[in-house]
Amino acid sequence: MAASGESGTPGSGGSTEEAFMTVYTDVKQIEKRDLVLTSKNQIKRLTHPGSSYFSLNPFDVLQLDPEVTDEDIKKRFRQYNKFLYPPAPPKK
Repeated sequence: MAASGESGTPGSGGSTEEAFMTVYTDVKQIEKRDLVLTSKNQIKRLTHPGSSYFSLNPFDVLQLDPEVTDEDIKKRFRQYNKFLYPPAPPKK
């Protein structure tokens, strides 16, 4: 029997928490890479089939952790807003 506080399966060579952190780090790296996508690709990311439930979480849409500050949320929202809805060219 495992002592309290231990995690993972016997013989796994690592804990569940370590495995989670590895996957979490990989996901964060992918999210950082995706931040440089074009507006067309960002729109595709938000509207692809199966994304309707994913898009309900504003932190996932903005690709932010829930622990970030309000200022960081505002900054990212403004970045995405300009990125997805660029200003119209001036009328002549």
